[in-house]
Amino acid sequence: MKQYLRPPYLKEGDTVYVMAVASSLTEESRKSRRWIDLYESWGLKIKTGRHLLDALPGEFAGKDEDRAADLEAALKDPEIKAIISYRGGYGTMRTMDVMDTSLFKKYPKWLVGFSDITIAHAVLQDMEMESIHGIMPSLLGEDSKLSEQTLHQALWGELEGYRVGPHKYSRPGHAQGRLVGGNLALYISTLGTVWENKFDEDSILFIEDITERMYTVDRMLRTLKCGGRLAKLKGIIIGQFSEIGGEDEWQRKVYDLINEYTAPLGIPVIFGFPCGHEQPTYSLYMGREITIDVDENGAELKFL
Repeated sequence: MKQYLRPPYLKEGDTVYVMAVASSLTEESRKSRRWIDLYESWGLKIKTGRHLLDALPGEFAGKDEDRAADLEAALKDPEIKAIISYRGGYGTMRTMDVMDTSLFKKYPKWLVGFSDITIAHAVLQDMEMESIHGIMPSLLGEDSKLSEQTLHQALWGELEGYRVGPHKYSRPGHAQGRLVGGNLALYISTLGTVWENKFDEDSILFIEDITERMYTVDRMLRTLKCGGRLAKLKGIIIGQFSEIGGEDEWQRKVYDLINEYTAPLGIPVIFGFPCGHEQPTYSLYMGREITIDVDENGAELKFL
């Protein structure tokens, strides 16, 4: 497999850049110091995007060009070693569309975030670069200690992998491939774009989502099936699908529905992986080659 570009890991005294890649901050977020206290407790210095506190109609954190300018400035700043999106929401695709994405490879740095930031992970994977699917400042709270710990491990290069318990829908086996995906709805939105990942190399797909309905989850999975994408995969990791509507009408849970698509594939599948919009949300190196091993005792994911 190709060797993806891996940005330098962080160390105490480094600087991180916190910005809004997509949506504007909520009123509650504007008052929070939790993220500042957390990063400073790690020995990090903090810079913030010029437009971090901007808010425009559509819930955007400034104009598309403003958010892109913040991101470009962070990439060009030699002091900054990682860029953390304050929240997801909506707008990352608009930011990526107007910015000079070649700067990612010219000035490689860790990009941290998930949900709508899945688009940025797709852009970086298209450029053969690694990134971090990890907790953002907007989701820090009293129950986020484990999520914070795994993000610290990821940024410091200490994250080796995870072991999770058994699940009735997990499928046994061993697989090796590149970790791709993220938020299911956002991955689907890359189809037909220049950032679409067609799984032409050995790939293990991770997916999670929130506030979708059963029919939209079914439609997205059916799109992957009918497009031949599911048949290409070497393995699948199912994260947290939260606040999914329509389960009563469908007379089954969302994981029952997902299993209908994954069970016939004949590949290892991990259900119940703690990553998504709930706590804890484990950090993941997107674009990294991994192995997964699944048996009746649970599942193990290793970063290579």
